Formats: sequence, C-alpha cells, structure tokens
Amino acid sequence: MSSMSCAASNGVCAPRPSVAAVIVTFNPEIATLRKMIEALQAQVEEIVLVDNASAATGAEQIAQLAHEYACRFESLTENLGIGAAQNWGFAAVTRRESNSSAGDRYVLFLDHDSIPETSMVDLLLAADLRMRDQGVRVGAVGPAIVDNRTGTTGRFVSSSNLFVKRIPCQPGCAQLDVDFLISSGTLVRVDTFEEIGGMDEALFIDHVDTEWCLRAKAAGYALFGVCNARLIHSLGDEVVAVWVGRKREIFVHSPLRDYYMCRNTLLILRSAHMSFGWRLFLSMRLVASIVFFVATQAPRLRRLRCMMVGLRDGLLNRQGKWKPSW
Repeated sequence: MSSMSCAASNGVCAPRPSVAAVIVTFNPEIATLRKMIEALQAQVEEIVLVDNASAATGAEQIAQLAHEYACRFESLTENLGIGAAQNWGFAAVTRRESNSSAGDRYVLFLDHDSIPETSMVDLLLAADLRMRDQGVRVGAVGPAIVDNRTGTTGRFVSSSNLFVKRIPCQPGCAQLDVDFLISSGTLVRVDTFEEIGGMDEALFIDHVDTEWCLRAKAAGYALFGVCNARLIHSLGDEVVAVWVGRKREIFVHSPLRDYYMCRNTLLILRSAHMSFGWRLFLSMRLVASIVFFVATQAPRLRRLRCMMVGLRDGLLNRQGKWKPSW
C-alpha cells in the first residue's frame, strides 16, 4: 500500500489519504469474502464488515473472519437493506476517526462478492486526486466492473439531455466523466459524502446507487469511471446472453428483486432530480425488463406477480422493506 501520493501537478508528494473499506454482507460465500479481505488488506487502512443479519451460521463465520484479519465487525440485528448498511458502515468509520480531517479520508463501498484487482484502490485514489487538482468538484470515482462468470468488462453510463448511453473504456483512457457508478467499488471522500448525503434507506435495495448518483450530479458533483481500476464482481444471480442489435448480457435476479426494481424505478422517477434522457431511459428499461423477464425467465407467474405489486407500491409511494403476504 502506497503511503505517498504525487497526483498534484507540481509533482510534490503528499501523505496518502487514508481509505476505509466498508463491505456489506448478507449470507455471503465465505471463501469469496476471504479473498476480498486478503485483496484489500494491502490496499486500505481499515476494513469494516457490516453484516445485514445473515443466517446465524454465516454471521458466526463472518465474525470469525473479522477477528482473523483484524477487521471491524458491525452486526445488524435485522436486514435493513443495502443503503442503511452502507450508511451504518460510513458512520462507524467516521466515529472512529472523528479527530482527523474529513478531506484526508475516503470510504470505499463494496458488496460481499467483489474482489478488487491489485492497486485498484490506489488507481481510484489517484484519479480522484488528479481531477481535484484540476479544480473538478469530484463526487465519487469507481472502477470498471468485470463479471467473474463471463469475463466481460462492463460499460459506464453517460447522458445528454435527451439520451443515456453506455460507453466502453478505450485504450489509453484514464477516466471517463459518467452519470452513474454501481455502489460496489465506489470511492468517495468523507466530506463529499457528508455534503451530498447518505444513501436513501427507504429504497432498501435496487436503485440505491442510481438515486445517490443522480443526487450528486444534481448538486454539481462529477462522477468518474476509472478504466484501469478493475473490480471482479457478480451482477445478478445469472447471466443471459441475448441479441438486440448486438450481443448483450442480461443479469437475472430473483422475483423478489424484480419487485424492488419495479417499485424503486417509480419511486426515483417521482422523487429524484434527473434529465429527460434519464427519465426516458429508466421508463423504457422498466417496460423492457417486465416484458423480457416475464416472457423468458422462470418462475414467470411469480415474477409477474412481484412486478405488478412493485408497480402498485411504487404508485402508492410505499417504501422500505417489502414483506409479501403470500
């Protein structure tokens, strides 16, 4: 782990800001979590594990890992959702380092199935400092996501007033000015996160990162995808390849997640400040997702039911954790 940073244009090295990784866990695969921790140890100053009420055996194993690798362990008594767990982890980091400058501290948010490649954190940090040195008001930076099943490197998302498009990293490109970063792998400076505000806990899961990114952009912050920083990650329970103009990989989630996708799309369309392009993009993706998943992915009737309830609850502005009655 580098202890100095030379991102400034004058070439003068400064002490490297500290980085704390917040990993949110919920019934993780312990072997993968172990690999994550081992990959992070050389890259960050502190690792905080926030367990979102995993099953008893899993929670015990996570606690044992935390003890083995000298990580902090925060155990929640119930599943509060990804946003609440991330906010909890952020608060735990800032409570412990309350006497140091918020401008010298960063938090790296990670899901429990995300393994950073070597130097990912240093590359993210260097990009953040480089853009700040150029006078850019940086909101957050994030890595290129590599799916661990297909090896495909994901595209970043950018927009104009009318269109949202996915843009790939090109050779030699250091960073891309983007509209959206998935929460896993996002690096944000402590004072910036405090200014923008925490994750929206009422969404529970799905579109929590979308809402935060849109809020950051609306407040005048820039987001950057760092092409040479890479994170091995799994999106969805499985990947389905389809041909729509080109080969596309569709990430399939459980019917429960379909509920949150539908509900939270309507919630953020109502509440979040966004361009017409983003409204059109989210609306079209919602319709396409309903048609595709109900038509092709079992269990179709359960998916349809969850999606319809999600649409209903989104229209009724119902938030928080869903507790199905069937």
